[in-house]
Amino acid sequence: MTTTTTRTSSPSRTARNVALGVGYLALAALGVALLATAADRLLGLLSGILLLLVAVAGFVLVGFDAWYPRHRAGVVVAAAPSGAVATAFPRSKVPMAMSTVLPAALAAWGVLGCILAAAADEPVAAVVLALVAVGVATPLVAVVRGQVAPGGLYLTPAGIEHRKEAVTWSLGWEDVTGVVPGAPLAVLRTTAPQLRTTTRVLWQREPSGPPGVQAVDSRYLAEDDVVVAAVIARCIAHPEQRARMGTEAAVAEIVATRAR
Repeated sequence: MTTTTTRTSSPSRTARNVALGVGYLALAALGVALLATAADRLLGLLSGILLLLVAVAGFVLVGFDAWYPRHRAGVVVAAAPSGAVATAFPRSKVPMAMSTVLPAALAAWGVLGCILAAAADEPVAAVVLALVAVGVATPLVAVVRGQVAPGGLYLTPAGIEHRKEAVTWSLGWEDVTGVVPGAPLAVLRTTAPQLRTTTRVLWQREPSGPPGVQAVDSRYLAEDDVVVAAVIARCIAHPEQRARMGTEAAVAEIVATRAR
């Protein structure tokens, strides 16, 4: 069962996106200027292309960030990382996809620069650019090996499970004492979660919280943080609700409540 949420961006989120958009526009303008006017054609070409790559990737992410709050996919029934059936709030695949596309583009930029530098008889620059290409492409190995995934937040009868890229953790309901909506969402806990990491390269970008708080990056979950927090709070206050997690009835109830 899939639903569509029509939520709006917060003023702070909108202001941040406007500021980032202006910054990326400036980068793009600088990149074009370097391509057109740099005295050193090799340096100008490589610098201009690099700035344009970063600017384009930034524009895509800013545009998506502005679009997503109105087009969240909605809560579903799905398998949690443990395999248990869960009431699931999947995370959008777009941010992780962009985190894959940009290193690939930068690696291609490094290879192009290496070829151009070699053709211009600049061996030191060619070696440096080759090393850059290898370095930025390294995180892609984990993607190819299937070690990263967008993941999401999963509520099962036993507790809360979370997956973001290479990091997975879980908490039993008996260890969860509260929840505070926000970005990030704050899950209050009595013990540290069971944590599993599939790779140590790049893909460990979990938000941190103070002692007793498990932070969840809620920006791109299938429902906004207020809806997710309300479901968790209901399970904390009414333990009988936990057994309903992972059922279509629970999903329907969440959708109906959100639509009011």
